[in-house]
Order: sequence, then C-alpha cells, then structure tokens
Amino acid sequence: MALIELGEERYDPPPDPAPSRRSRRRRLRTPALVLVAALVAGTGGAAPPGVPQLAEVYRVGNTGYFLLAGDRLFVAEPLTGGHRVSAYEVGRRRQVWNETYRTEHQQATLVEEDGLLLLVEGGVQNGPYRSTALDPGTGRTRWSTSSQFAPLHRAGIALVVEEVFPPGSRVDPDDPPPVGTPIHHPRWGAGMYTAAPIGQTVRVLDLDTGRELWTSPLLTGVAAVPAVAGRPAALLTGRPDGRLDLRDPRTGAVRQPLDPVGGPPLYAEPAGDSVLVRSDSHLAVYSADRWQRRWIRALSTDRGQVGACGSMLCLEGRAGVEVIDPVTGGTAWHDAGQVSLRGHGGHLVEVGGNGAVRRAVDPRSGRTVVDLTGWTRVPTLTEAEPMLLLRHAVDGSRTWVGLLDPEGTAIRPLGPLPYALSSCRWTARLLACRTGDGVIRVWRYAPGSAARR
Repeated sequence: MALIELGEERYDPPPDPAPSRRSRRRRLRTPALVLVAALVAGTGGAAPPGVPQLAEVYRVGNTGYFLLAGDRLFVAEPLTGGHRVSAYEVGRRRQVWNETYRTEHQQATLVEEDGLLLLVEGGVQNGPYRSTALDPGTGRTRWSTSSQFAPLHRAGIALVVEEVFPPGSRVDPDDPPPVGTPIHHPRWGAGMYTAAPIGQTVRVLDLDTGRELWTSPLLTGVAAVPAVAGRPAALLTGRPDGRLDLRDPRTGAVRQPLDPVGGPPLYAEPAGDSVLVRSDSHLAVYSADRWQRRWIRALSTDRGQVGACGSMLCLEGRAGVEVIDPVTGGTAWHDAGQVSLRGHGGHLVEVGGNGAVRRAVDPRSGRTVVDLTGWTRVPTLTEAEPMLLLRHAVDGSRTWVGLLDPEGTAIRPLGPLPYALSSCRWTARLLACRTGDGVIRVWRYAPGSAARR
C-alpha cells in the first residue's frame, strides 16, 4: 500500500531553523570544506548563491513510476492486474484525479506527448503489450492499442511499423516445424516464422483519437524525421529499387523521391541544417531544406553507433568518437575517450557510464568550454533546455544540484539537498526526484542566467 501524504489541500514543508553564524563556523569540518572546494572548482569558480534556490513544495510517498509534465506530477502505481495512475497539481498542492486501469504487465511507464498522457506497458525483455492514451486533465481513456507504436514528436501522430513475412511461414505452436528448421523472430510484435521478413509496412495513427490515418504499401524500411527549427516532420520510406521517398507523415503523400542511402533506411536525425540517414552499411546526409543528398559514406564494421550530436555528426568506435562536419563530410576532430557526445545548445557534452559527464566542448574543435568532472546529468528532451546536473556526496547524505544553460560557460549552482536523489524528472521551474526514503519530492527553483567567465 503506497503512502500518499495528501490528507490536506496544502503541504507546507517545515522551515529548517537557521543556525547562528558562530554555530555554523563551529560545525565546519575538513570533509565539508573539501566538498565545498570541489563544488566551487567544478562550477568554474561560481560561488554558491546567497539564498537557497530550491524550495520543496510537494511530496508523495509512492514507489511507482512518475512523470513531471508542466505543473503536473503523474504517478503510476502497480496493482494486482492493473495500475493506479494519480495526477497531482503541484502549484495548488492537490490531487486532481486518481484512476485504475487494467494492465497485463507489472512494468509500465508514463509518457507525455502532444498533450496526451500515455500509459505504456512492458519493458525491454517482454516488449510493450499495450499502450493507453489518457486525457491528462481527467484521466479518461481516449484510446488504446496492443501494437507497439512510436509517437512522432510535435507531429500529433504515432507510427506502427510491422514486419511482413511470406504467406504460410508463421509457426503454429500446436504444429511446430521439424527440428533444425531456421526460426525468425520479428523485431516488433510476437510470433515465430520459418522465413525471413520480405519487408515492412507502416500504419499512421492520429495521436489524439487513435484513428488510423493511412497504411503504406510494402516497404524495405521506414525512418521518421521530427519537426525541428520550423521545418515540418517527414517520413522516409524505402523502395525495393533502393531509392527513398519523402512522405507527408499525416497523409502518406510522396513529396519527392530521394537519392539512395545504400540500403533500407534504419533511422534519421536532424543535425543543424542537415539530416542524417543511416542504413545498415552506409551513412548519407541530405540538406534539410531541399532534401538533396550532400554526400554518402560506407561504414566500417567496427562502428558501434553513428548519429547527430548537436550540429555535428558523431561516429563511435573502438578508437573513440569521430566528429564530422555534416555539410562537407570531413573529420573535424577525434575524441579518444570511451564516451558519447550529446548536443547541448552551442556545445557538445561528453557523457560516460551511468550519466556521468566530463566536460562541455566546442563542437568544431573539441576545446574544453566547461569542466564537468564529478557531475551526472539528467537527460532532457531537447538540446535547447538547460542541463540539470547532480553531484552526490560520497556518504550519500546529500546531493548538489546545478544547471548548465545552453550557452553557459559555467555551472549555475542551485544548492545542496539533504537527500540521495534518484530517478529525477524536471521542467523549466520544477524538479522532482525520488529520495532515499522512497518519497517523491518536488522542488521549485527560479530560472535565471548562468554564471559566465
């Protein structure tokens, strides 16, 4: 049974008594001095603010998955045969609604997309079983589907990609094939087949209603390009002859044919005024305005990952990361570390294991702009948002919180919190984290400008 500390309309956290200046001096010890020195060094010399910038405004005792969207906190608590989803309005400190939904899996997550709340069942091992679209204001079910789908950000649609197998190749569980028969498993969905897939189809759903808008013919592959920088979303579909079609994602109409990418498209990502398109063996880059192919490059087998990183392209391999200019295809610089590079405003950020960050660098030269040693990041949806950073005390007694603004050259400290924090979510003014005692706590902070050198 989850403890929800919402018996009253308001929750006002008790203020901590302010110790005298003399007592504060008496309590300073060498470990505290070392931690403060490390914090100042890690923030590029920025001094801690004179007043606390994090004010606790709400808390909920719940062990379920939670999501922070705008001024709302949503929590999905697993029950026997279902999930209870609760919505809280943080600004007014009250519960707005509480509904129970029948689910097949104990594992479920919440996703906010284009004004809808999605309850997505399943996980990495068993795959999503069902997704249910909810009205975030009331909890009312809008629609649900047992198909695995992917929302196209800021386009109001969702894509359902399904592999197509030859007729008669599906394995009947009551009549299994002879021992030694090759078996093929679809990447999405269930079932087993005795033949490899012959292609894919994509169904496009209206995210608001769940209504099917259109279904494609047989394709060799499909990749979605989200809307960015005023440019509309697009869909790339592969033909059997190797060429690509640029389609309107809501109608399926072909906008124009594109030069091939060396195989069926696997995925696509915008990078500045270019669009990266990846096939199994090649990387191609197109101009984002006219969709003309700028260059194409074969990929060696030791490349682990290739994708957009800010306005550049990053190819990760055993020797580190190669940073490429998307316009020319030339190598700008190499990063020899076993890291990933993530775009953040005008910078790239080195990200290691468990979200640990090392430094922010200039994307064209690799020159260090901000030293981030000792911090971990909380992922953001867009590169234009500030980056939330956490720094944990060795003994787990507290966590320092800071922000790195998109164009900032130093961390803006928000202050320490007397908790070990995990599973953090945040918006432009609110931070929600699970603390060591299992409580979801929400703090409000004031946005401001980053400290600059």
